Amino acid sequence: MGLTYLDVIISRFGETEFTTEEFTLLTGSSRSAKLLSELKMKGYVTRVGRGKYKVSPISERLDTRLIEWERVRNIVLNAPFKKAWTGSTAVEVWTNGRYKISPNPYLRVFHLMIYKSELDEWHRYLMRFGVSYIGKKKIGSFVSLEKSSKFEATMIAGEPVIPRDMVLKLIRSHPGLYEGAEKLIEY
Repeated sequence: MGLTYLDVIISRFGETEFTTEEFTLLTGSSRSAKLLSELKMKGYVTRVGRGKYKVSPISERLDTRLIEWERVRNIVLNAPFKKAWTGSTAVEVWTNGRYKISPNPYLRVFHLMIYKSELDEWHRYLMRFGVSYIGKKKIGSFVSLEKSSKFEATMIAGEPVIPRDMVLKLIRSHPGLYEGAEKLIEY
């Protein structure tokens, strides 16, 4: 994995202030002001004065994982096709976010039930927004499309999800994954 601008400024400046000119000399970038502005918008650096910046402490930096995951969730929810959360995403919705599982702390998999006949439309829709539906990623997020010729969807907190009885069946059939999840179902 390559170095990022954040890696470079942390390595060189640590917690000390630096100027736009110092950043330019360090990185050789011709668009330093724009890069620093983007780093500021993401919460990685703080502007302390005109042309002066400082790396934000870790405790004050935005968790960009949550921003990306919310973006993908909203793209899926705004799709013009019938759908329902299934798998671990359905368990999460039915437990009001109290039970989540993930392959690792940096990857979010959204499990979605769709009609078989709409698979190509879903592929085009997700590709238009840069959302992956192929499960080869280790960082970020992707949507796992589970195809069916028919399915039911129940609305929970404004989100379509498979019915409660199907979620209970899923939990009970995978006790190693969903230990204790049944007790957390709220709806």
